[in-house]
Amino acid sequence: MIYSEKKIKICGLTRKEDVLALNCYKPDYAGFVFAPGKRQLTPRQAELLRNDLLPEIPAVGVFVNSSADEIISLVKSDIIQLIQLHGDENEAEILKLKDKLDRPVPIIKAIRVQSEEEILEAETLSADYLLLDSYVRGIQGGSGTSFDWTIIPSIKKPWFLAGGVGMANIEGALKTEAFCLDVSSLVETEGRKDPEKIKEIIQTVRSVKLCQKEDLDSTADNLSPKR
Repeated sequence: MIYSEKKIKICGLTRKEDVLALNCYKPDYAGFVFAPGKRQLTPRQAELLRNDLLPEIPAVGVFVNSSADEIISLVKSDIIQLIQLHGDENEAEILKLKDKLDRPVPIIKAIRVQSEEEILEAETLSADYLLLDSYVRGIQGGSGTSFDWTIIPSIKKPWFLAGGVGMANIEGALKTEAFCLDVSSLVETEGRKDPEKIKEIIQTVRSVKLCQKEDLDSTADNLSPKR
């Protein structure tokens, strides 16, 4: 399924300045990382960032093999509105998590892509979305490197495209069947989110939507009866 109007997620927020940039340029999703690494947040840090983030921007919590109780605590506190599982979580664990939640919460399952077959296999999982990321040995995510997008099969489950998405390859990313583009390290300068890079990539994705709307409006005008 082709989503002509791509959504965009800015992941790996760590500072109030990052949140203020998102409030200005309004991506569709913000990402808080709770997995070990340079972008890891404590629940308290994430709570403070969520308080500063516009209510209409949903926050995605990124976890690697975390306990269900840890995830559910962040959901119940309304710090996160979506769950991204970026570890070795299997179908049984996804179902267990869904069963423990007191309300429906979208779950994204990340796949570190090595073959078309594993994407097709992952589509059968009970997650609401997939996230297709680069496979880099020893790194769960945020590597800043892309993979061969031509191996991605056409699947019905909506998916996020991650792994080295940035301005250098944004045109190619927009041509994929991804539901949402997930951006992190390539909107950073010296390891920190760069408001100008965030602005540029969000405006690029949104300009495609605008052009499509203008084309549709123009077509409608041409088809309207002339008096």
